[in-house]
Formats: sequence, C-alpha cells, structure tokens
Amino acid sequence: MPFIFRQNVPFIAAVSAGLFLGVGGTVLYFRLANKLLSELQRLSITIRELKAEVLDLKQKLNTDKQRVHRSAVYYSAQGSSVDDDDDVYEEAYGGSDIESLKDVATDFHRLSRVPAQRIKSKDEGLFHHVDRLFDGTDDQKEEAFDLLSNNKAKYSTDAEYHWRLGKASYMLGQIEGARGNAVRRKELLYESKDLSDTAVALNNSSANAHKWYAITLGSIGEFEGMQDKIKNGYIFKDHIKRAIELNPTDPSNHHLLGRWCYGVYMLTWLERKAAAALFATPPTSTAEEALANFIEADRLNPGKWKENLLYAGKCYLELGNATEAVKWLQRANVLPSVSQDDKTAQAEIEILLAKYG
Repeated sequence: MPFIFRQNVPFIAAVSAGLFLGVGGTVLYFRLANKLLSELQRLSITIRELKAEVLDLKQKLNTDKQRVHRSAVYYSAQGSSVDDDDDVYEEAYGGSDIESLKDVATDFHRLSRVPAQRIKSKDEGLFHHVDRLFDGTDDQKEEAFDLLSNNKAKYSTDAEYHWRLGKASYMLGQIEGARGNAVRRKELLYESKDLSDTAVALNNSSANAHKWYAITLGSIGEFEGMQDKIKNGYIFKDHIKRAIELNPTDPSNHHLLGRWCYGVYMLTWLERKAAAALFATPPTSTAEEALANFIEADRLNPGKWKENLLYAGKCYLELGNATEAVKWLQRANVLPSVSQDDKTAQAEIEILLAKYG
C-alpha cells in the first residue's frame, strides 16, 4: 500500500463508517418514496400524512451535506424509479412534492462533483507530506526524494513538483557528500539545478521555484570555472531578489541574499579583478548589507536557524564587534544539528567560539 494512503487508513476507515451509518436515513427516504409511489393506489394514507413524512425526511437530509452527497451516489445507482411514477403521483397529489424531490435530486448530483476536488487535495497532500519530511532526518529526506521521483510522469508540467524534487535532489546530494560519495553528490546537484530551472520556466511567479534555482545554481559553483561562477553570481542575486518580491516573509530568501552579499564582500583580490575584466560593473556589497539580511531572516524565524546565526556572527566579526559576534555564535551553538548544513555550520561555530569566546 502506498505510504500516503497507509498513513490515512484509520482516518479513512472512521469517516467511511460514519458515512455508512449516517446514510441510513437517506436510504430509508428513497426506499419509502419508491414504495409509496409504487403502491400509492392501494395504500390508505392521507395527503397530510404523506407530506409530513416527506418534509420530515427532507429535514433530516439537510442536516448533513455528507449524507446528501452519499445519497446522490445511491440515487444514481437506482436509476429513475421515482420518475417512472411521476404520473401516478401527480394525478393523486398535484405534483407539488415530486418537484421537491427533483430539487433534492438535483442538489445530490451537484454535490456529487465533490470527489474530483478531493482527488486534487490528495495530490496537494503528497506535497505537504514531503514538506514535512524535508524538515526531518536524513532518512526522511531520502524518503521524500523517493516519493517525488516515483511521480515524475504525473507531475511533468507542475512547477510545485519540480522545485520540490530539485530541493530533494540537493538535500540528497549533501547527504551523499557526507558519506564520501563525491561523484553522486555532483550528479545530484546538477540534477537539482536543472529541475529548479524547469520549475521557474513552468511558473515564473513561484517564489520557491526562484529560491531553489538560486540555491542549486550556487551549489554547483565549486565545479565551475571562475568566469561561470561570477556569471552565475549575478543570476543567483536576480532570482533571490525576485523570490523576495514574491514572498518577503520567507526568512530563507533574506538569508540567501545575505549570503550573496557576504560572498561578494569576501571576494579575493584575484576574483575582484576577474569580475572587473568580465563585467562593466562588477558586483559590490558590504558586511553591513549582509548582516541586515541575516538579522531580517532571524526576525522572521527567531533563534531557530543555526547557519543564519553563524553568518550573523561572522558579519559582526568582520565589523570588529567580537562581543556581539559571540552572542550570536552562542545562540547558534545550542541549536541541534539536524541537516548536513547544520553539521557543517556547527564545526565552524566551535572553531570561532574557541577563538573568540
């Protein structure tokens, strides 16, 4: 049984039981209606009693939309037995209540379109489940990668799917790198870049697509020559700024812009010369600009991001404020190391605290 359905078996069973028990009144309604209509001429019942029964049953139906929906399925399966007896009913009672029955049936068929919406929500449920796995252990990140990889054909034109698979590929690449599998890590990082690029092409208004294209583009920098690395730096900044425009409340967008500012500020003399030779206006930034972005990321996600706290501390060191730097580094030090990025950051945090703390 697929994992996503296995997780929901208790819920589905409970809901199904409730609907099955609750539909009894509706089933009784149609059985009674059919029986009344088919045996109308031989039953000794008054108009007042019949109408009271119909109104009572209709009131029960209206108390629960789920019951109404399930009844639609039942009614469709029964064919047009009520319609067959229209003439008998109209002759005896003037047709007033049969029109009400038709109205109820119309509502049933209208509500029977709901399952299509539910199927869509199940697709969205896969994405929500994967997003939770992204925040978990390495095993859970690998599970997210497998779940997404097994659905490529289904989501071939879905930007939301592509940036998630790009993210999963990036994370798995980091995991493989920590295991010493450098070749597989490189393959996954380039795959993640291509997937995120596709996500942007599919939906230029997706903040996450722009963000993950920037992240994955930056991740391949170590494999690129200096010219491509500098060129990609411009592209990185453009996509992160676009992501911030689309979603200014995402702390990771501000952290990434801070990383770009910090990286440009820390360029070596040789890299600055190369940038000046390649571009009319080489990139420039300051430690203050980088710090402002890291502080904004922390404001949006206070004290929960080890790597962001580390880089804020590093900016304070560049600005000559070791006291403030140590405060940020100590905040980072007490956070657990969950991801590979956390583990890498932790190693640097310990070195800096040993030197300045």
